[in-house]
Amino acid sequence: MSLIAYYEGSDALREWLEKLVGEQLEFRKLPTANSSNAFTQLPAYVADILYLDKPDVIISGTIDGVHERPMFSIELATCTPQYQHALQRFSRMMASVVGGCPSAIVIPARKRENMESEGGSPRMYVRSQALDYGTVRLMDTFGIPALVFDWPDSDGILMMEGNDPFPPLNSPSIKHLRALLAGAKKAFRNIDYISGLWRLPDVRTLVERTRERAYRDGAPSLDKPGGGTGVAGTTQANLELVSTDDLLRDIRTNVPHSAALLKSAPDFLRKREKSVVFRPTRLMKHAGDPYVGMVGYYDIAFCRNGRSTRDRMYNLVAWCNGLSISDVQDAMRRTNQEQCPFVEDVNPKNILQYSYHLRHGCRETKAKPLRIYSELVDLLVFEDGVIFNVG
Repeated sequence: MSLIAYYEGSDALREWLEKLVGEQLEFRKLPTANSSNAFTQLPAYVADILYLDKPDVIISGTIDGVHERPMFSIELATCTPQYQHALQRFSRMMASVVGGCPSAIVIPARKRENMESEGGSPRMYVRSQALDYGTVRLMDTFGIPALVFDWPDSDGILMMEGNDPFPPLNSPSIKHLRALLAGAKKAFRNIDYISGLWRLPDVRTLVERTRERAYRDGAPSLDKPGGGTGVAGTTQANLELVSTDDLLRDIRTNVPHSAALLKSAPDFLRKREKSVVFRPTRLMKHAGDPYVGMVGYYDIAFCRNGRSTRDRMYNLVAWCNGLSISDVQDAMRRTNQEQCPFVEDVNPKNILQYSYHLRHGCRETKAKPLRIYSELVDLLVFEDGVIFNVG
């Protein structure tokens, strides 16, 4: 069996990965953008994972030297781990699991801020329950292992592998990750890799630890999506559970021309009695952060009860305060003008894009915020229009 690592980063990351996995890897660069020629030549399962977001590393394996299968994705996050920052990484784990690939994220359990606070000493940020809870809900929904590992720290200062910006290989949490990957390599030889992975004692132990952290102060809720006993996440999230009839009435009242548009709304949207509404204040600017990273968490934690976006207890609605529907229209026009190969005849420069788009269109290649919102949100509301998810 040989292993291939799709990655984005430096030679130092390659060296760290080979030490982590315990063997030599074949390295291939992840494309910088889904709209590139390199994206069109990826194995289908890698392209499927990159549809929602891009993990730092995707490790695949091949038994016969020809047919690849995904083995694990790894996300390395050095951000301060408070509610919104941690959840910006959740979509990368979700992208992997929805694509059938087990996933691991290494992120601080606590970290001091880089700048001094007004009192003269830096604040200590502690990871909320949201990431662990979202991970558990993701596993329960899709049946694919997804695990959170603590990035080791010393009193809130992150520890590194020598001079390289990666977690120390001999730290307890990374030893657990190494053991997990060693077990994954053995399970990978099974025809049903995922079932073999679930049978590993290390996986069961790690899942239970993640589950304990997720529910340590009771499950997060719409009122307290960050979990715990404080107000973590409430101000950033601004989530509401409302009657769908009341929601549609409010839209007709406050959004010009929406009454005519809502006549075309899919039946499933009306039939769900309630809707979860969140209010992002930007869609495309700054790549949609931080809201675009939270959408998957709201979906999995509070709306989804099955693998498909049709399998929901509640509608998931993004009411984009102060934003125009032109944000979407202009972005899609730019996609068509700048990236769509059909505006020209077939030629040596566009043949890869032409062939790819002939089969897939722009589903995978449009901008990330549009990919995530169009996939996960049932209804996008703007100050001057609405768009539905009809999938």
